[in-house]
Amino acid sequence: MAAILKCISLALTIILAWSVVAAQDIAVENDLIFGTVFPGVPKAISKKSSGEAAEFHITGTPNAEIVLNFTLPTYMHTDGANMRLDYSSTDCALDSSATPDQVNPGLDNLNPWQTVTYRLGATGLTIWLGATVTPGLIQKPGDYTATITLTVAYTGN
Repeated sequence: MAAILKCISLALTIILAWSVVAAQDIAVENDLIFGTVFPGVPKAISKKSSGEAAEFHITGTPNAEIVLNFTLPTYMHTDGANMRLDYSSTDCALDSSATPDQVNPGLDNLNPWQTVTYRLGATGLTIWLGATVTPGLIQKPGDYTATITLTVAYTGN
């Protein structure tokens, strides 16, 4: 019988930087949640998967230009064990419309390893992030965690 690995979620950390005006609000709406995974069986979470994909919402000065940078972990950890995390070049999406659409976002298939420059909408900006966890064949059971950091800065434009 295969051991069950509980990869409950990745904790999300937000780092803010300001160059012109301060952000009014930034919130983590959802952690990146893998749930139960099995040894040797990779599990992908799509950026379009509601309730599982990481979700951030940023509000601030409408139409202000911001830059977004992720610091992404490549492993999740538990006591004495690591599990590989991978992000594809299309694992990020964002939407600055008044009614953000996770399934059909305004800007899709973004590379989370690259800086994104975008403008805040009237109601802000919503960002979604997916990833794939790859447990080993003899992966130690446990609750694995890691931290994703999102840095947001106004450009002044």
